[in-house]
Amino acid sequence: MQTFRRPVRAFRITSATSLVAVSFAVLAGCSPSTPASSPSPTVTVTVTPSASPHPTSTPTPSPTTSPTASPAASGSAVAIACSSLVADSTIASISPDFTADAGAEVSGDNSFATIAKLDGKICSWLNASSGSSISVGVANPSSADLATYEAKIKGTGTLDAALSGTAGNRGYVENGTEVPVFDVFTETGYWVSISSVVFDSPISADSILSNILQTLPSG
Repeated sequence: MQTFRRPVRAFRITSATSLVAVSFAVLAGCSPSTPASSPSPTVTVTVTPSASPHPTSTPTPSPTTSPTASPAASGSAVAIACSSLVADSTIASISPDFTADAGAEVSGDNSFATIAKLDGKICSWLNASSGSSISVGVANPSSADLATYEAKIKGTGTLDAALSGTAGNRGYVENGTEVPVFDVFTETGYWVSISSVVFDSPISADSILSNILQTLPSG
């Protein structure tokens, strides 16, 4: 269904230069009949640490080029209120248990998420008894973006004349969705998306689609 909506103990090993001095004092033996000889000189042996290894150079990393971001999709904001896009009476004719769901959120990768990114209008009505909902999205993208999104949906969906409304509109049924999703691209540059489990066919969504098409600017 389309939803609108970590003690590191620091330690250091200090290596100090070690000096080990070993002194050997060689003393001559004494004879009672001979005078004591002068002490031999002290021989000192010094052990020094081995020389430090030659420093190694650290390679300089090569600069990398960041990928160029794709331009963001653009569109004109749709400021029409949900109650104007789809009249309360139209929703009530489907079921009086449907009421506007202001807390609905868009999430996932789907038509409604894209419409929201295009600064479009997202509307939802919830049936508290059954838990089902009706979702509507309307966007007014740039001509280039409109063509891009239509081509994407056309490539994975099915063209359906029952959704067109007028000769200049193109309607599609999305395939592979958990809940039916119908998309209409109008000749005036709007993208309309409708979804609900209560719509078992494009014809069943006709009352909502007709209401939206009548409300949208004609030119």
